[in-house]
Amino acid sequence: MTNTSDSQRVAEAVLRDHGADLGGARRGRGWTNATWLTDELVVRVASSPGTADLLRERRLAELLPAEVGYPPVVDAGVRHGHEWVLSRRVPGENLEEVWPSLDPAARSRAVEQMWERACHVHRVDVAAAAPHARLRSPFFPGTPAEAAAALDRLVSAGGLTPAQAKGLGHALDRFWAALPAAPVALNHGDLCTPNTLWHAGRVVALLDFEFAVIAPIAIDLNEIAKLAFGPGGSAPLRDTVRDVTAAALDAAGGPDVLVGYSIMLEMWVLAHELAAGDPDEADRANAAAMLAAFAEGNGGYFAPLLDR
Repeated sequence: MTNTSDSQRVAEAVLRDHGADLGGARRGRGWTNATWLTDELVVRVASSPGTADLLRERRLAELLPAEVGYPPVVDAGVRHGHEWVLSRRVPGENLEEVWPSLDPAARSRAVEQMWERACHVHRVDVAAAAPHARLRSPFFPGTPAEAAAALDRLVSAGGLTPAQAKGLGHALDRFWAALPAAPVALNHGDLCTPNTLWHAGRVVALLDFEFAVIAPIAIDLNEIAKLAFGPGGSAPLRDTVRDVTAAALDAAGGPDVLVGYSIMLEMWVLAHELAAGDPDEADRANAAAMLAAFAEGNGGYFAPLLDR
């Protein structure tokens, strides 16, 4: 039996134990966990058996302020080796799915409200959150040596030229130099429209904290910046994102920290897509474009945000 069918078996058992109508359950989104939804409940099941992030996330959720909108947890546990969490379903739609239908004013409102809710995450007591956050994010190298090795692998794979890797290395040198002075906070760690719930014209919840990490808030700020200033970013959002960045950049550690985290995330995306059997060509092209621009040493796509 495959992991997918194992996950479905766990989801069915959990929903049945809680009196849910199995016939009405539908498969939800998610690439690291399997999700099923009923009218009132959502069950997330780890795709693979063993220790995962769901039970840790459940403990972290108890610390999140109500303003984050995290769905109330009904129950959690382990079945057939798979971690699972059952939550109340919050009314709303995935923001990524409704994004194409939103006008510029609604998109700007959505970005403002995403960041407002993220700011409540950032105010969680670090000492209380640290035992339940990831020790490190899988998206970011933990040391200069790891980052340099990742750049070398991208050159070997044909994703970067040696000159680009050298330019990115210089930017990462500035990142590592600035990082120790940057204040840290609890980050969502994957702050994006797919992890945001939209209802009645407003953001009502941030979801899926499995990548939450204690680090400078530049990790979350980068995701907001990309929505407006990354390749294919939305020009009507730029004034909103400029305001967000101007208010948050110092607390995020400054320009070098923001650019460094952005570079490392795009390195991860590019490496992932280069290794994929069926790559997302848009993601690969966008990551390559961002890295090429950052390699020039002038802030790349984020230059308009950093020239204050």
